[in-house]
Amino acid sequence: MAWPLPPATRRLVGLLFLTAGFMLLMGVGLRLYVVYDTYQRLGTDALAAQQLVLYMIMLVAALMMLRYGWRERRGNDTVD
Repeated sequence: MAWPLPPATRRLVGLLFLTAGFMLLMGVGLRLYVVYDTYQRLGTDALAAQQLVLYMIMLVAALMMLRYGWRERRGNDTVD
């Protein structure tokens, strides 16, 4: 595949990354609310460290997808 992508393709790729990042961010946010509610009702016995670490990794991935999508839509260099 040729690099850099044509402008129309870059905008489409950026839009897809923004959409996926936003949906993942919403899903993780809702899931963290459920974990917080469970913590409030059942205490610390209901929490698992692996679960929270996984959610934090997913949160970082969502933010990175949003950043990449935004930079791709604006035509900035995305190679870091």
